[in-house]
Amino acid sequence: MGKINFTGKFAAALLAAALVALPSDGIHTNAASGTDYDSKISEYEDKIASIKKDNEQRQTKINEYNGDISDNKEAMDVISAQIDGVNSEITTYGELITAKQDKITEKILGIQAVEKAVEAKEQEIEDKKVQISALEEENEQNLEKFSKLARALYMNDSSDTIPLLNGSDDWYNFFVYSDVIKNISSQNLKFMNDLLASIHEQESMIEELNGDIDKLQQDKAALKEEQQQLEAEKQDLENEKAELQTHVDEQTANLYNIAAQNQQLTDKVNSLKYQIDASNEEVEELNAALEKAIREKQAANSGQVVYSTDGFRWPLDKQFQLITTYFGYDGWRGGNHYGIDVGNAGIGGNNIYAAQSGTVITAFNDGGYHGGFGNYVVIDHGNGVSTLYAHCRSTVVVEGQKVNKGDVIGYVGTTGWSTGNHLHFEVRINGVSTNPFNYGYEYI
Repeated sequence: MGKINFTGKFAAALLAAALVALPSDGIHTNAASGTDYDSKISEYEDKIASIKKDNEQRQTKINEYNGDISDNKEAMDVISAQIDGVNSEITTYGELITAKQDKITEKILGIQAVEKAVEAKEQEIEDKKVQISALEEENEQNLEKFSKLARALYMNDSSDTIPLLNGSDDWYNFFVYSDVIKNISSQNLKFMNDLLASIHEQESMIEELNGDIDKLQQDKAALKEEQQQLEAEKQDLENEKAELQTHVDEQTANLYNIAAQNQQLTDKVNSLKYQIDASNEEVEELNAALEKAIREKQAANSGQVVYSTDGFRWPLDKQFQLITTYFGYDGWRGGNHYGIDVGNAGIGGNNIYAAQSGTVITAFNDGGYHGGFGNYVVIDHGNGVSTLYAHCRSTVVVEGQKVNKGDVIGYVGTTGWSTGNHLHFEVRINGVSTNPFNYGYEYI
């Protein structure tokens, strides 16, 4: 068993774990100085308890806000991923719409080409009609000339026209005349036949052109139908794209709203942390005063202290060694923890032992809050060393009582500021908390 080291380095005190308070239900006055140490300690204790309670409420709010911020961040991540996905879908729709538009443009160009072809065919038909009209006019003129020639020959003098009938002997003239008439008739007939053939050819070409135009019109109608179908598909795509864009806009607005809400929550958290920091500074000041009062009370009781130098024993039975909170800064409390918490399963109701011999200078057993410690005991071991045992279900010692190391001083409970059965154990040097594990312990 090791000796107690009274010269170790001690941590500065903060918040509730510094509350090694003495009883406020009795008046304990130092006869020599007339100082009411219990009243002073009780006053400091109450102030620290009040600040501690406020900080606890602030920390609870911070935890709630931080939970909301965390949830919001998760929601923002999901929304951002959704926006990215929908934007990707919108991009794909845009590419599809562009492809549809390219195909529509292709159809439009095809329709325009067909329309130009139709116009060319129609112009060709018009040209053929003009040619036919010219040929028909030429044919009519030829017929008229032939008719006039025939009428003129017929209307001539009969002696010149038909010499044979008049007994003329000008056979040469007769044959010449007959040959002229024959040649004229033959040439005129051939010319007219050629004209008629040309006219028929032009008319046949017009029929073919009209057939081509009908086919082109059918192609144009098919292209128009395809264009309309593509236009309808494109419109559907644009509608779907617009719906997706609306969804993205809504989600983006939602994202901004959540981000703004998170900023507000963050501002609230920062404000509460500032209040906690400010109140912790006040706790530091109160704790310094408390330490001084404890030292004064220890000095006032120094003549009655019984102590030994053979080291500490573990304040619980050896099977209870599970440390749930260590000495030092505790993020959950937003401040320092001035002792250790031992909280094994089934620890409730078990014995609490004096870690060293000494004089009880504080003992509460009324179930009160007492700065968060509930029922608790402080033992002065001399040389400025004291130990504190908090959250007891009950205590079995009274102030001023002498105890030996290993004596039962109370039972593990969950009174005061506690979330379950455990022992809060502190070691203080001249009122200042130090890490209990700076010392060795005998486990029994």
